[in-house]
Amino acid sequence: MLNCAHVESERTGVAASRPSFARYAIYFTPQPGTALAAFGRSWFGRANDGATLQAFSDAGFTGFAKIASVPGRYTGLHALFKAPFALRDGVALDALKSRLVSFASRRKPAETGPLTLARAGRFLVLRPVEPTPPLEWLAAQCVGAFDDFAAPTTETERSAHASPNLSDYQRLLLESFGDPFVLSEYRFYITLTGPLDATHLERVSQALWPVLEEICASGVTVDGLSLFGDSGSRPPMRLIGRYRLGA
Repeated sequence: MLNCAHVESERTGVAASRPSFARYAIYFTPQPGTALAAFGRSWFGRANDGATLQAFSDAGFTGFAKIASVPGRYTGLHALFKAPFALRDGVALDALKSRLVSFASRRKPAETGPLTLARAGRFLVLRPVEPTPPLEWLAAQCVGAFDDFAAPTTETERSAHASPNLSDYQRLLLESFGDPFVLSEYRFYITLTGPLDATHLERVSQALWPVLEEICASGVTVDGLSLFGDSGSRPPMRLIGRYRLGA
């Protein structure tokens, strides 16, 4: 669960004291108070949002929460813009945060357009129905703006992302950035489950669609970027601050 003592104000950027982190990541997380944020808290067990939880029960969803909420060990509901990375030697958190505040203030919010529930391998995700060049461009700009803050990836880290299905270009991206799905290979999506077999994917999809149909029809406004950190031992990442685009 996110610890509110470590959440910065979107407007002031003022934070409470925080522990040191070994890795950082840049995500989109829903603005608090939105329908997507309420769904995320329910889905990942962050709070009791009665109507949403009841919708899961009505759909015969009881018993799936543990299976479906595997991504919650990272941060809960989020979309990736820069994968977890360690800071280079001599680079401080304050410098990273300052760059993100400046970066976000100079970018405009972007719309996803209508979303759909889809399979991505063995995972269930929310992704735009149509291509989203503004979001793909925002992600590419994140690579350019923050890559010089990141320490070189290790062979172990690269191996974790390696797959025999990667193209030669994706392997080059993996070697260069520690992530094969950046730049032109990036696609915006919000992961909802851990790896499931085909039967479970179908059952979870059917259970979630009545809950997510309205959100999917309206789409989501990516109106901020969130900085997260963890101790490096793979616990849930903790929110450091959420910074509005165009603020």
